[in-house]
Amino acid sequence: MHEIKSKDISISFLDNGSIELIKAKDTMINQVKGNTRDGSLMNLYLRLIAEDGSTNFLALTGPKSKSDFFVGERTAIWEGKYAAVSYKVTLTLVESMWFWKINLTSETNCNADLTYVQDLGLGAEAFVTANEAYSSQYIDNYVVQDEAHVTVCSRQNQSQNGKFPYLQQGSLEPLASYATDGFQFYGTEYKATNIPQGLIEKDLPSCNYQYEFTLTALRTPSFEIGKQAVTRVFYAAYVNSRESANTSILLDLNELKEKYVATDSFGGRVEKVSVKQHTMERPLAGESLTATEINYFYPHKKQVEESEAGELLSFFDERDRHIVLPTKEKRQERMTGNIVMAGATSKPGTAVMATTQYMCGIFESQTVFGNTNMNILTTNVRNSLNYFKNSGTRILIKINGEDRLLTMPSLFAMSFNGADWIYKLEDDFLLIKGEAAADSDQLKLEFSSLRQKKYELKIRTQLELATLGKDAVVTIQGTHVKVKPAGKLAEKLPYLQYALSYECADSPDVRLERNGTEEYLVAEFQSCANLSVITGLQGQAAKMQDVENERRKNEEFITSFVRKLELKQAKDLLPEYLQPTELIIKWYIHDALVHLLSPHGLEQYGGAAWGTRDVSQGPAELFLALGDTQPVGTIIKMMYEHQFIENGNWPQWFMFDEYAEQFAAESHGDIIVWPLKVVAEYLKASQDTAILNTSLRYMSLKDKKFTSKKEKLIDHIKRQVEYLKNHFLPQTYVSAYGDGDWDDTLQPANSEQKKTMASTWTQELTLETLELTAEVTADFDHEFSQEIFELKEKMNADFRKYFMKDTVLPGFIRMDSKNEIHYIIHPEDKITQIKYRLLPLQQGILSHVFNEHEKQRALSLIKEHLLFPDGVRLMDRPATYQGGISKIFKRAEQSAFFGREAGLLYVHAHIRYAEALIECGDLRAAWDALLQINPIGIKKRVPNAVLRQANTYFSSSDAAFSDRYQAQQEFSELKHGTIPVKGGWRLYSSGPGIYVAAVKKLLTHKKV
Repeated sequence: MHEIKSKDISISFLDNGSIELIKAKDTMINQVKGNTRDGSLMNLYLRLIAEDGSTNFLALTGPKSKSDFFVGERTAIWEGKYAAVSYKVTLTLVESMWFWKINLTSETNCNADLTYVQDLGLGAEAFVTANEAYSSQYIDNYVVQDEAHVTVCSRQNQSQNGKFPYLQQGSLEPLASYATDGFQFYGTEYKATNIPQGLIEKDLPSCNYQYEFTLTALRTPSFEIGKQAVTRVFYAAYVNSRESANTSILLDLNELKEKYVATDSFGGRVEKVSVKQHTMERPLAGESLTATEINYFYPHKKQVEESEAGELLSFFDERDRHIVLPTKEKRQERMTGNIVMAGATSKPGTAVMATTQYMCGIFESQTVFGNTNMNILTTNVRNSLNYFKNSGTRILIKINGEDRLLTMPSLFAMSFNGADWIYKLEDDFLLIKGEAAADSDQLKLEFSSLRQKKYELKIRTQLELATLGKDAVVTIQGTHVKVKPAGKLAEKLPYLQYALSYECADSPDVRLERNGTEEYLVAEFQSCANLSVITGLQGQAAKMQDVENERRKNEEFITSFVRKLELKQAKDLLPEYLQPTELIIKWYIHDALVHLLSPHGLEQYGGAAWGTRDVSQGPAELFLALGDTQPVGTIIKMMYEHQFIENGNWPQWFMFDEYAEQFAAESHGDIIVWPLKVVAEYLKASQDTAILNTSLRYMSLKDKKFTSKKEKLIDHIKRQVEYLKNHFLPQTYVSAYGDGDWDDTLQPANSEQKKTMASTWTQELTLETLELTAEVTADFDHEFSQEIFELKEKMNADFRKYFMKDTVLPGFIRMDSKNEIHYIIHPEDKITQIKYRLLPLQQGILSHVFNEHEKQRALSLIKEHLLFPDGVRLMDRPATYQGGISKIFKRAEQSAFFGREAGLLYVHAHIRYAEALIECGDLRAAWDALLQINPIGIKKRVPNAVLRQANTYFSSSDAAFSDRYQAQQEFSELKHGTIPVKGGWRLYSSGPGIYVAAVKKLLTHKKV
């Protein structure tokens, strides 16, 4: 590794001439570390412009440039030639800023332009690398176009150890256009073409797009290059913390120019780096299939999705597999994918083998047994557009003497725990199958040439050394590989060893390739038409044999859950209700099991824990709806062993496996209620009061380990109730807000308000839980039951006293020093100017705290103010955004991206709205509400819905506003259905389980 440093900034480089990491002390400035195969997202592009306007381009740094590379103390240089143009790029560090100077000459006159590209993380390295998309959501971009100059000011709005890192970027010369997000620069077709759309288009979009891939792109006007040198300079200037709102330029351009002039005095010696150019394998995408070919592979189609021009995009088959074509994938921002799990189990706490499959030639990634954060075998995908092609398991095939990397297939078919990729070549079809075993902890990947042509192949898998440990031992014996972890993983699970087996008539050469800090398992086949790779655990005797047999077992496992819903008996339902519901239910059961057993998602690849609130809803409600109480009893026992002995409360989340010492340091005010709610619902369904006598451990908040002391579950519950009583607002029976409620974005900006605020929704939830608890414990412990009933009555009286002074429930109340109540999120609220909040209105119905008139009034308010074409929103308007500064709420005022909770349509909450409609007997409206969020054929019901993957749960419906300011100005247009809406993060949520439970509730009512 090579590095240049100033007092505050360090920039490290890889041997291929690309930037690995830009750091300002503890702050990671770039978003993704560069790697030895792909280089870095950061680059400079030279475009040569022909007379007819066509362009050719070259990356000036990294493995695609083939530049000579030199490094000094504070300077790095790249030199080379492209066509007739000679270039020299000089990167110089000055204090907390750096300058990119590009000198160009040409043997013959030509027109050109330059494009500067820099990805942004702007946070502590652990924060950024935990989830790049999440980090991006909180980077505010303020862009100023002043005459010919463009300045991009970027601020990280989430506090990084009390600081708000800021980066200002621009040029010392005029700029013509810009972009602020990688989706603008690369475009969604990059997944197929491997060519950034921004280098094809004449201009960048010059729109501030606040999304999930923060990347600054700056383009110069075109200029002529001749024998006289042409110079252009881009700059980046870092400030440790911007305390003020990001609504102005912080650093003066003239001062930056003075700093740049000072770089002329920087001499010093630079040394040429022996650049290690790993072969940049050209991607190989499958050719388009004809209609006849598609029908050959998949003759039976249902829920067919077509473009407006009549192109086939996707469909389901008779086995409920979801088939996606490139015509759809090239239009989508989110890469189609699925998480598959081995073992066909639903037992809570079971460690399972899982991997993530993506359409674009990522056959396995984030392969893991057990804890999805700590036990990972192979790397995961860090980018939605498949820019980085080193991660996970990839296949390279030699075509005409050249290694080609398989990327976009001709067709991608997902089954519940596996997938098929079909690649149409000029004279062959390749079929790659991946499946998780139903009866063991194994994954199998199969490659076959359908015309039995033999190929030279490489199967390449990147190992995740961050979890395996840099001292992990890889043992290769012929075609068998054993991976023995080191470090913390080895300490926690000394028995865990991963095993891989490569099988083919042509025995492959299997080797470990080390490139810097990266390690790759490579299996090279010389002449092969069929092969397989099995990944499992060392010591497993049986090998997974037939993929198709395992797939059938996995399908039957999922179908067994659906039978309990008795959907087949609902034939009197309208087809438009039944058909898409039957299909999505199976996929949602799959998603719910991933949430329970292997907690992570496609975008949220970190997880590994149970959220106390989440596991109490999705999994518990799913099993109870299906009449399977035993797993719920297991959840209860596991959850109560994570109750803190010191205070009787729970953490917001906790790891439920060997890493039980890892849990959240805080919890929201409603968390104390959820475990008791699950117990009450379980007792109502099972009548198993014997569970209350089960002896269970506690968790020590101080020592971070289980206690030797055990108490009966009923005594755990009594501690829980004491905590509840001890956290009322002064002289009331109103639960204090604490660190928040269900909506994570509405945590108070002023920490003092935690003790003076209360959530209406939490109060309603508590009332419902106490009433049911009193009912189900009456025969077991009458005295305790009576105590709970009396507490509920006191809380109910104060609820009506403090929360129900008029016909509109507030989102929150605040009690001042005089014990006077102020409403927050209410028609009287002049501070937030938000009038209506969904959660208290629908929870009042679900918790039975409303009388019939109050129920209808609440439904009327929801329909009038909160119901939009794509579902119900959490509030009637967003929290006011002011450059990322929190004045009332934290994340609601920090997120620069108008999506997820900040975008106000969280699908989980919409499902609860459907349940409220069921409670009120409006079954037709409830079916409509559930279909409104069903991704299958969604455009028929939500005309402004953007294309999305049809077989997975989306946690939110995100309005396609460019930024928060547009969202504030045009929010009313969203209600009119004129703003497109996109699917949010996928799969990892308690929502799928809740959805299945809601359908069960509908099916037990009189049919529509």
